[in-house]
Amino acid sequence: MSVGPAAQGTSERIVRWLRCPDCHGPLTVSGAEITCASSGFRGSLRDDVAVMMPEGPASFFDDKFHVMRHGRENKGEWDFCYARQTEMLTASLRPGMLVLDVGCGPVLPYAKPGGVSVVGLEPSFQSIRANTQVDLRVYGSAYSIPMAGASADVVVCLYAIHHMVGATVRETVANVDRAFREFGRVLKPGGTLLIFEMTPLPYFQLAQALYWNPFKRILGGKLDMHFYSAGSMERLGQGALPRGSALEKIAFQTSPFSMIAPVFSLPRLKVPRMAYPLDARLYKWRMPSA
Repeated sequence: MSVGPAAQGTSERIVRWLRCPDCHGPLTVSGAEITCASSGFRGSLRDDVAVMMPEGPASFFDDKFHVMRHGRENKGEWDFCYARQTEMLTASLRPGMLVLDVGCGPVLPYAKPGGVSVVGLEPSFQSIRANTQVDLRVYGSAYSIPMAGASADVVVCLYAIHHMVGATVRETVANVDRAFREFGRVLKPGGTLLIFEMTPLPYFQLAQALYWNPFKRILGGKLDMHFYSAGSMERLGQGALPRGSALEKIAFQTSPFSMIAPVFSLPRLKVPRMAYPLDARLYKWRMPSA
C-alpha cells in the first residue's frame, strides 16, 4: 500500500508520541495498520486519525461537532467560558512542549504557540476527524491514554470531565478517577494539568445527588453530564495524582446580568448569568519534580 506525505508524517508522529493503550509498549505503523508486538493491540489509521480504541456506539458529540465548531470559532458567544481561561492556557505553553488535549473537540478554542505540539484525544470520531489544528489526531479514551509515562509537558482538559459519565454516579466517579490516574501517569515530573470545569452551586449539586441516577435510567445517553464540586475535584486529584502534586484553584467571575450561551449544542440559547447554576473554574495541578 502506498502512503502519501500527509499519512507518512502522521505515521512518524504516531511512532514518536503514542504508545500501546494496553501495555504502553512501542507501536508499529504499516500502511493503515497500527500494532503493538507486545500486547497484540491492533489499531488503524483512518482519515489521518489514529484509531486507538474499538469503535463503539455513536458518541453524544458525533452529530454536534458543527455547532461546537461554530461556537468555539465565534468567541463572542463563549466569553463566559473561554475568554480569560484560554488566555491563561496559552500563556502556560512554551516552545518545545508536548501537550495532550483531552476532549479537544473539532477545533481548539485557544491559540497554539509556535513550537508547541498538541496531541488531540477524542472519543468522538466525527469531532476529531474535523480538527485540523492539532498535530496528531487520536480517537481514543482518557481512561487508557495511548501515550508513554512521563511523556507530556501539559495535559489540558477543557470542559470534558463532566462528560465522562457511566450508568450510575458511582461508575461516573470511577471513570473520572481512572482519567485522573492516566493524567498523572503521562505527565512529566514538574508537568502541569489544566482542568477547566463548571462547578455546581449548592442547590444544583443537591438536586444532582438526588436525581442523577433515576434520570440516567430514563434518559440513557441523552444525559451526558455530571458536575463536581470544588471539594470533589480536589479529592479526586489527591486520590489519583502523584503524591506531592500541588493544586491551585481559580474562579472566573461574570456579571450576573450578562447574557450567556451555556450549551455548545444550542448556541442560540441565551440565559442571564444569574439563572445559570454553574460557575467556571480552573483546577491547575503541578506534578512533583523528580
